[in-house]
Amino acid sequence: MMDPTTLFSYERHVDSRSLHGRTLLVTLGAYSDAGDAQRLVDDQLLNTLSSRVIGRLDMDQVYDYAGRRPEVTLQLDHFADYEKPEILLHEVSAADGETFFLLTGPEPSFQWERVASALQIVVEQLGIERTLLLQGFPAPVPHTRELPVTRFAGDPDSISVRRTMPGTFRLRAPFTALLTMRLAERGHEVVGLTVHVPQYLHEMTYPDAALALLGAITEEHGPQLPMESLESQAGPVREAVAAQIDAQPQLQEMVSGLEARFDRMITSGAGAEVPTAEAIAAEVEDYLASFEQEDRDKDAGTPDGDAEGPDPDGPAPTLG
Repeated sequence: MMDPTTLFSYERHVDSRSLHGRTLLVTLGAYSDAGDAQRLVDDQLLNTLSSRVIGRLDMDQVYDYAGRRPEVTLQLDHFADYEKPEILLHEVSAADGETFFLLTGPEPSFQWERVASALQIVVEQLGIERTLLLQGFPAPVPHTRELPVTRFAGDPDSISVRRTMPGTFRLRAPFTALLTMRLAERGHEVVGLTVHVPQYLHEMTYPDAALALLGAITEEHGPQLPMESLESQAGPVREAVAAQIDAQPQLQEMVSGLEARFDRMITSGAGAEVPTAEAIAAEVEDYLASFEQEDRDKDAGTPDGDAEGPDPDGPAPTLG
């Protein structure tokens, strides 16, 4: 493996020997950012707390520009606003004065083992005691219940609040899965926090998902983080979602079914049959398929297409 020490560099004005904090938060991209949860967490922390960039990874070595092309603006006869992909390490000061670190950016495309080794070196240099990985994924849960935040860890004993996935799953690995394993192998505490975002909302910006992650950070002994501005964003979104669902009987039926399933799982133990994760996902897929058929009917001009729905040009977000 190539030398990991040349992959990460501190900013020129930063003396790495003066840096120290007990917590590292990681919001690197994975499969998708369901509900924009990771982006909202980044915005919340970097826009409401004092912070500075202290280091970065060499993206030319670890990012697939052709496969994941950055955006650029063409203004008549010249280019501007090139969105340079960056994996940045931020030093952040919490409201109570505690210093912690935040690693942001897209998932690395190449050299995962080398990136993991480079980050392990950074964790040891900064004296990090606990690394918390934050992410969201679309799941068959109703928006009318508290969003679950499940945990995973390099060492299960590191988890403070026992909320794990309901079974064993084989899936394509995100980089954060490898990072979890490699940090744990070196004896570092690392816990992943995954918020379950309602599958029918995961393509829209959903502040409740970010709020759930911030609450889980506190539960897992992370820094105390501000939530006020996110809570003010969440209210109008909840109202818009409720209005759209109230206007569509099929959506009401779907949400009611998810609520029943969710409540049954929460209160299971009294002989109720708890459905498998696959069964719940299949039911949601059936509902979504019916919506897709309805859209096709509308495009074809069938009588069902005359039903009145929410104004697509209005301010309310569209359910995904």
